[in-house]
Amino acid sequence: MKRILVTGATGYLGKHVVPLLKKHYSVVTIGRPKTDLARTIPVTAVKKVDAIVHLASDVSIANAIQNPAEHIKNNLLLTLNVLEAARASGKKPFIVYLSSDRLYGKLNGTVTEESPTFPIEPYVASKIMNETAVKTFANQFDIPFIILRASAFFGPHQPRRGFISDVIQKMIASNEITTGPLTGVKNFTYASNVADAVLAALKAPSKSRNKIYNIGGKPLTLSQVLTQLRAIMEKKLSKKIKIKTDHSIKFPTRNEIGAFRLNTNAAKQKLKWKEKVSFKEGLERTVDYFLNQDSTT
Repeated sequence: MKRILVTGATGYLGKHVVPLLKKHYSVVTIGRPKTDLARTIPVTAVKKVDAIVHLASDVSIANAIQNPAEHIKNNLLLTLNVLEAARASGKKPFIVYLSSDRLYGKLNGTVTEESPTFPIEPYVASKIMNETAVKTFANQFDIPFIILRASAFFGPHQPRRGFISDVIQKMIASNEITTGPLTGVKNFTYASNVADAVLAALKAPSKSRNKIYNIGGKPLTLSQVLTQLRAIMEKKLSKKIKIKTDHSIKFPTRNEIGAFRLNTNAAKQKLKWKEKVSFKEGLERTVDYFLNQDSTT
């Protein structure tokens, strides 16, 4: 493969994926505000590419809950329009689709790619439908794919809605922050590890295609994340940071995922992928990024 199309290139993960892929391929990008894939079938953009890395997605869970039908429809159209362009091109470009570990819903224990999925919220429902669409086009039109079910990733460029990004910026601004109860558990990984998985999928042999792979780190409670973040921030800012817990803040439990652990053996064996950046090192890099952003504003 020589020429790769990346959708969602201007998004948060796209800013990690595109620079990495440009070291190995000729990269063409599609991203807002120039192209709305929910309304446009990008036939011209797809015609001359060997593979498509499909990152474009509305990831706002809050918006998804407020406007569930619109959210599901738009996210599904993003993928269907890309797949339809691939079909129309006649070239059958290889698709790498970024999905989410949130598909495992309320499961506990270790989950593999064969574990059952559950539409815990509209965002997850759209991901399940998109995975189905990708597999359908592979079966019907021989368009090969790899689906990456990535865990919660963090790093530079992360929007404020992300827990780690939000906490870092609050600690930069104040010596005292307030949080809600921090009992939730997520499998966190640094964003460049997900970008590495995209590259590994593109380089993987054809026998590893038409499969789903878990990508992510080990489960941590938000309380554990906050403890590590405070230690890093206090050292870098040379100040003490007080954390208050407001138990009156209630989070919706019906869309809170289970405390599961991702089994990533398939990705390690078939894609030769591994987490190169540890959670702690990732936190250090993310803190440095936001401290530098703050100093330049």
